[in-house]
Formats: sequence, C-alpha cells, structure tokens
Amino acid sequence: MTEAKAQLLRLLGSTESTIGYEQARDLLDHSDREVRAALAARTDVEPEILFYLAQDPDTDVRRAVAANPMAPQKATTVLAEDSADDVRADLAQRLGNLIPDLSADDMDKAWRTTQQALSLLARDQMPRIRRILSDTLKLVPTAPRDVILALANDQDASVAAPVLQFSPVLSDEDLLAVIASSPLSASLTAISKREGVAYAVSDAIFHTGDSSAVAALLGNKSAQIREETLDAIIATAPPQKSWHEPLVRRNEIGSAAALRIASFVADHLIEELASRADFPPETTARLRDVVHSKLKKDQSTERMLPPDFDSETLDPDAVALAHQQVNTLSEQNLLMPEHVMTALDDGNMPFAFVAMAHLAGVDQAAIRAAVNSRSAKGMQALSWKAGFSAQDAVHIQMTLGRVPPDEIITPRPDGAYDATESEMTWQIELFSEEAKTG
Repeated sequence: MTEAKAQLLRLLGSTESTIGYEQARDLLDHSDREVRAALAARTDVEPEILFYLAQDPDTDVRRAVAANPMAPQKATTVLAEDSADDVRADLAQRLGNLIPDLSADDMDKAWRTTQQALSLLARDQMPRIRRILSDTLKLVPTAPRDVILALANDQDASVAAPVLQFSPVLSDEDLLAVIASSPLSASLTAISKREGVAYAVSDAIFHTGDSSAVAALLGNKSAQIREETLDAIIATAPPQKSWHEPLVRRNEIGSAAALRIASFVADHLIEELASRADFPPETTARLRDVVHSKLKKDQSTERMLPPDFDSETLDPDAVALAHQQVNTLSEQNLLMPEHVMTALDDGNMPFAFVAMAHLAGVDQAAIRAAVNSRSAKGMQALSWKAGFSAQDAVHIQMTLGRVPPDEIITPRPDGAYDATESEMTWQIELFSEEAKTG
C-alpha cells in the first residue's frame, strides 16, 4: 500500500475529519475499491454520493452503502434488487433495525421507498435474506403489515417461525388464515408458542392434528384452551407421549380431567398430579390409588395375555366361562362394548376376546389373527365393527392388540375413525381369510 493511499484511508476512516462535497465527488471513480468502500461507509457525505456508490461495480462498495444508516431512501430499492446476496443481506439487516427507530413523521416520509424495498426483500429468492428480515422485524409493532404477512406465509419455516411466534402485527384472523393454509409443522409450532394464544387459534391448532404443535400449545402456559378442546385433547392423548407431561402441568385441568389423564400417563406423572395443591384431598387420594391399581392391572394383564394369543395359551376354563357369560348377556340383549372395556381394565382377556368376536360378528380366529399380528389397522377395524368409539379403539389396540405405542392409530380431531368404512371392511375380510387359511 502506498503512503498516499494509507493517508487517504485514514482520512476517510476518521470520524473527526470532514469530507467536502467536491473531494467526495472526486473520489467516486477512484481506481482503488478500498477507497470507494471507505467513502461509502461515511455518514457525512451527500446523499447523491451514496446513491452513486450504490451502483458501484464492486460488491464491497455496495455493501458499505447498504449498511450505511445515512444511505438515501432512493438507494434502497436499487440495493434490494442487487445481484449480490451479501448486499441484500446487509440491506435487510439495516432496514430491519431502522424501522423501530423511525418516528411517525419519519415513517410517513420513508414509507413508500422503504416499504417497497422491504417487500422485495421479503420475497427474495434466498432464504437467508428473508430470515434476516424476519428476525429483525419479529418484535416491531410498526413493521409493514404486508411484509409481515409475506414472511408469516413463507414456505421456509425458518423464515416464517420468528414472526409467527412473536410479531405483534399479526392478528388472530391472520394466524387462523396461516393455519388454514396447511403450513409446515414448525410454523404451526411457532404459532402455538405465541404469548396469549386465543381460544379460536388453539382450537384451530388442535384440529390440524399436528402432534408437535399440540404439544407446544399444551406447554404454553399463556395459551387459552377451551374446556371442550382440552377434553378432546385428553381423549386423543394416550398414544401421544409428548403431550403427557404438559397436560399434567396445565393449570385449568379439574379433578375429572386429572383422573382421566392419570389413566394413561406414566406413574411419575400421576405422582406429579397428586402433588398439586389445587385439587381437593379426595382427588389426590384417588390419584395415588390409580398408581397402585395400574401396577396390579399391568401385572395381571401380563399374566393373562401371553405374547402369542391363541387357544393354547388361554386357560380353557376361563374361555368356557367367558363363552357362557357372553351368551347370557347376548340372549338378554345386554352385551355392550362397555363390557369389553371393563374386562380389559380388569385384565380379563378371555372375556374381552370372546365378547369382541361376538360384538363384531366375526369368527374368533379373525380376532386371534389380528391380535397375533399386533396390527393397528386390524384392531381398529374390528373395534369399529364391534361398535366401539374411535377413542375406545385406541385402548383396545394398546391392551388387547398389544400394538406398539408408535404404531397406534388415533382418532381424527373430530373423534371419528381415521379410516374409511371400505378400508376397515377390507381389513376385517383380510384377517377373516387369514384365519381360514391359517
């Protein structure tokens, strides 16, 4: 570096020096890009100088203008369409940081040009640019609404998530529109984490059926959840282990809900429920009883239902008694799905097996084939045929069917079976045929 260049860079880099208009104009076409970049970084030169440098052939010079807080408004649109990603990234960072500092008057003056540049950046082809803008605008209440909406609906969840979780610009109607557009799971989860999620938004989140978003919603203490929605969540929660802990810790659950939750969560979570001070003593006592009864039932079930469920592994006397009980109840038109559920809770698998076949109107061999294969679809179909609710079918899959937890089929958000009648009829025919050929 020559001494002349070094002196010039020191002059341009000094905040104590003053650069006159004539001197700045003479440096616009300086052959050394470092000199032009140093000039572009100064905040005391005339706007037309910076506008000229915004079109400089060197990327570093244009980046210096993009990052310069004194860059003229008319340069922002030019820079927003710059061919270099780094230039647009620097501009996005500066504009995002600029908006919160603008007064109402300044905002009115800068609005048209600034908003145009922000709109271009919000639709930039590079996700990195959009992410920078989303992160810098996520907490800004005066951010342009159309820009925030564009970012909120971005197909890249890393772009959409910051504004979806934090932006005060978004209304409940905006959030509901985003949810209705079927965004990625990460975007739904970001909405679930917002401060003070409204009832309508919570309902919409649940009805998407996205388990991660519902888990985040339950874990958000400020989220408002209707009692009816919470009941529906509890009804579909048994196989959703990520929901169990946040459910236990929801403040609004009452005694009845707590006892329902205790029927499917782990023992340590039941203990946590029992330790809460907001339940009456009788509820706490019942919760502690649940822990002990669950242990007994689990042990009983393990004894009565071997891994391979067939006629040779069941006590013949128990099976004969079950046939007698089922026939008696059936003759009196008293046999109901509730009898099977009670038998499963009591560990009376012979009765549950025989009654299930009778209610479904299928041969016991078909039940045996579905159980031995641990088929979630098969047990769901047989439960439907026997007249059980979709939620009861979950319990049947877990207990009688021994279906692995991560394979259990849960009801749809509206409580209906998550399969068509033709699909479930085909499953029954499949296992009936397998029983004949096996």
